[in-house]
Amino acid sequence: MLILKNIALVIIVIYFVIALLLFVFQNRLIFYPGKLSRNYKFRALPYREEVFLKTADGETINGLFFPGESQTEAILYFHGNAGDLSGWQFVAEDLLPSGLSIFIIDYRGYGKSTGTVSEKGLYADAEAAYDFLTTERKIKPDSILIYGRSIGSGVAVELGTRKKCGGLILESAYSSLSSLADEKVPFFFPSFYLRVKFNNLQKLSNVSAPVFFVHGSDDQLIPPSHSKKLYDSYEGKKSMLLIDRGQHNDLHAFEEFRTFVRNTMPAFFFARKRYNLNDN
Repeated sequence: MLILKNIALVIIVIYFVIALLLFVFQNRLIFYPGKLSRNYKFRALPYREEVFLKTADGETINGLFFPGESQTEAILYFHGNAGDLSGWQFVAEDLLPSGLSIFIIDYRGYGKSTGTVSEKGLYADAEAAYDFLTTERKIKPDSILIYGRSIGSGVAVELGTRKKCGGLILESAYSSLSSLADEKVPFFFPSFYLRVKFNNLQKLSNVSAPVFFVHGSDDQLIPPSHSKKLYDSYEGKKSMLLIDRGQHNDLHAFEEFRTFVRNTMPAFFFARKRYNLNDN
């Protein structure tokens, strides 16, 4: 009996040690920022422009602007949780066939951007990027598509609640980071102590723009049920593309995604504005 009690005690101690480690190192488990020197030269398309932005709280954010066929419509892109613009720069090649200009930033603590990653800080980064498009590039708010991929979907949804835009695109989105964490490590109940919430499901009702959801049917990191839950909850104009056999990091390789970028996306968000179509 004493042996069983000792075993139980060891198990309990191990459990609480793991829970403590999850709490203390949660940011390191969520965010995997790459680092770049200030003089790093990007190898993306030659007609990109590198910019540095000041956030409201004094950080410096690095971004890449890719002019498209349209100088008056743009995609503001928020990337996933790992890497930096040395890799994410190539997203522009996937999105430029839409005809829209593309602006991609590295969050604080990523790449050449200063600061330390936090949920509140990422929201400030997003506002600085949005302001760059509306003030420096003179792009009207209803001509900006806010695009969030994976962890970036939380940044995109929050910005969509704060700023007017032409629409949101949420690729491989989660209903909330807390619910996703509970699915991944259910026995440690991370939602009780997770500092980074990114509650898309709660916030989406405060978005008034059209929303398009894109997800892979075989995504093992963020199951497509998360996008389906968001889609079902949203009461505004919406659509969803579920890419058969698509996983978390390969949607750009599918013809369905390329068709979405070239045809579906511009028509869904801008056809009415471009052709002065009526609602009836």
